[in-house]
Amino acid sequence: MRALAEWVMRGRRQAVFATVLSASAPLLFLLVEAGGARLLLGLVATVLMTLSAAVVGLVTLRRGSSDGVGLMLWALLPALVWLIWRDEASPLVTLLGTTALAVVLKRTASWSQTLSVATVAGLLISFMIDTLLPGTVAQVTAAAGQLVEVLGETRPQVTQVLDAGWLRELLLGVIVASYLGTVLTSLAISRWWQSMLYNPGGFRAEFHALRLPPLFAAAGLIVMVLANSLPGEMVRWLPVMITPFMMASVALIHGLVAKRGLSRSWLVTFYVVMFITGPYLIALLIMLAVADSFIDIRRRLTART
Repeated sequence: MRALAEWVMRGRRQAVFATVLSASAPLLFLLVEAGGARLLLGLVATVLMTLSAAVVGLVTLRRGSSDGVGLMLWALLPALVWLIWRDEASPLVTLLGTTALAVVLKRTASWSQTLSVATVAGLLISFMIDTLLPGTVAQVTAAAGQLVEVLGETRPQVTQVLDAGWLRELLLGVIVASYLGTVLTSLAISRWWQSMLYNPGGFRAEFHALRLPPLFAAAGLIVMVLANSLPGEMVRWLPVMITPFMMASVALIHGLVAKRGLSRSWLVTFYVVMFITGPYLIALLIMLAVADSFIDIRRRLTART
């Protein structure tokens, strides 16, 4: 990864080549229709699109928004092909979102502010997805109805509290949250590359210090607590709001492990437990992120001497 970042920063030609190639290569995977192979190649395509956007983010962070936007325009063509040919907005959203957030991060030098801007943008996009991706929305609507119908046959008690319309809105929110997660991943890679090349240890320090603003944390917590009673399309907010809280809580865990001088095995154990326990641990992590935004847990914890 470091070699790629060094090569990209050698000049504009290298950056354009890396961005366009990474964004264009996944188009070859569209020809593969075999189930298992297509799934695997789809994951590879997602990684390549993430790296393409990360290259644009790196150039934006290092050289400014003018060079970053200019580079982004080169990668727009393959991203638009994805959107028009397969009704897949993820490449376009990842590219535009990473570029925009890189501009915000460069100007504010604050992950907290950048994360807040990203979440607000995600909430706005959640209301536009019906217009942007009508095909995807139609598929989600059909899937939600079928799922509720199947549950009605196997577990009638579930359908008494689960409405197809509510499930549809929740699934649409999950799609937007996945876009937001991919954009933040690309931006994190960009900042990591910049840190490796020009400011060793900088990204690690920034990430470990990440905390949500108190007002933002309070508003997000209210949305999540009232999730079941949110009216109509506001249900889409729930998955989007969870995303920044998860990122902040993961940053807190990394920061605590580093401050206490613990081994990386603690982080490995944390991720394994999070994968196994799923929603149960996620709820705890959200509350941990909220508490940290108000009391700054890192500051109160003494470092190991």
